This record gives sequence, structure tokens and C-alpha cells, in this order.
Amino acid sequence: MKNLIIFALITFFLAATGCDDDDSNNSNNINNTNNSNNTNNTNNTNNTNNENCGNNVIEGAEVCDGSDTGENTCISLGYEGGTLGCLTDCSALDTTACTGEAGPYGFFYRNPSTQTVTCTDTEGNETEMDFVDQDFVCTIEYGDVSGYIYFQATAVDCEMVFYEMPVYNTTGWISLDGEVSPLETPAYDFGGGHHNDFFTFAFDGVYYKYYHSSFGYGWRACQNMDCIQITDSEGVVSEDGCTHERTIPIVCSMINSDGTFDDLIDNFDYCPGDPNVE
Repeated sequence: MKNLIIFALITFFLAATGCDDDDSNNSNNINNTNNSNNTNNTNNTNNTNNENCGNNVIEGAEVCDGSDTGENTCISLGYEGGTLGCLTDCSALDTTACTGEAGPYGFFYRNPSTQTVTCTDTEGNETEMDFVDQDFVCTIEYGDVSGYIYFQATAVDCEMVFYEMPVYNTTGWISLDGEVSPLETPAYDFGGGHHNDFFTFAFDGVYYKYYHSSFGYGWRACQNMDCIQITDSEGVVSEDGCTHERTIPIVCSMINSDGTFDDLIDNFDYCPGDPNVE
């Protein structure tokens, strides 16, 4: 009888150790939290193929969703027009219905025109003024970023700062390896009565200011923007490439009224009367 009890205990022990322990971290358990049906699987809520794709509302990691393309339009992406769509898996924008034929560097260039705006002086007197659109195409070379930018600055208002100064609404794009995308916070400033203009924007977490490295008689720039300053979000310069040495050079060409522009060739020269030139 004693031997029978011992045999039964041994049999029970062997059967128990051979079973799955049902530990939630067991790699052999098809129901554990790391299996193919867990919250990190290909059908999870962070996957662009999740069950919400197709409800016309951008959610999670979706780039777009049906008719919801966020703030993006064909025009904001640099096309002339058309209807922007979204891929069926919500992973990318669909530009196949956008219209226009891209020009050099992948941009769609407009023909700049003249805008008439009303300027009001300090006494309330109003004067209509004409200002030409300020459109430029430029190079960009900084760190790992190498390509081109294009922006359109359209006069929409006027302010009095000794003279009637145009206020611009600005849109801009960047072209890298043939891929064009909109710039963040593009802004063009005419640069006061001396027309020392500048252009600011953000890209990939870096804040850029296109400016001038040489000023001539009367502290006036004599050529297009030719250098880059790196700033913080408040415009404070952290890396000045616009010193006399011009350590971060660029080339900018103004777009002509027919949409053409000069080749982006660096013909920089110091301005006559530049006090930094011996």
C-alpha cells in the first residue's frame, strides 16, 4: 500500500511540471501579453492600418484619413491646383489629382504681380500703394540639409514706419532630393526703407534666417540675400553665418514677372562702401 501511494505522488508531480505555467510572460503561451494578438501587434491602435482608417478623421499615426488631409492642400504642397487625396491605408497623402507641371527643383512657380493695398498714416489719412510680389528661389546648405527653397510673398497690408512699408503674407516650400514639402512659419520682411530684406522659416526643428553679409553706403544691402543665420524660436541668433566671412552662404534669385529667374550661381561680392572691406 505504501508503494502505491509513493507511485501516485510521483505520477502527479510529473504531470504538474509538464503543464504550461500560464505565466503572462511565457513565450510558449499563445495568450500572453507579447503574442501576435497583443496591443503592439499589426492591428494595434498605433498602426496606420487600424480600424479607424477610413473614418475621415486623422487619428494616431495617420498622415491623413480620407478627405481629412489636415492643413495640406495641393497648393500648399506647391502644385497649381487640384484635389489632394489620401492613400487607402492612411499612410501618406495622394497627389495624383493635383495639377500643374513642376519647374526647376520641383517647384510650381507663379508669375509675380502687383498688389494694391491701403496705407494709413498716423493722422488717419489713407493712401493706396502698389507693391510687387517678392518671390525668390534659393539654395539651402546647412548640416545634412542640402536642397532648394522657394517662397511667395504677397503684399496684403501696409504699415507706416517713416515710409509706407508693405506687410506680406508668405508661403514657402523646400525641395530635398526631388521631394517638395511646405516650410513651417515662412515669413518675408521687406527690411525697412533701406530694403535690407530677410526671410525666416523653420524646418526639422531648426530656425533659419536668410539675410545679408555685406552692407554698403548708408547701411544698404546691394544684392539678394546671401547667407544664413541660425536662430531660436524667438529670433535670437545662435549661429551667425552672415558675418564678414559669410560662413553659411546661400544663393537667391528673385522670380521675374514672367516666372523666370537667373541661374543659382554664387556671384557674391562685397557692397561698395562696406566698412568691413579694407
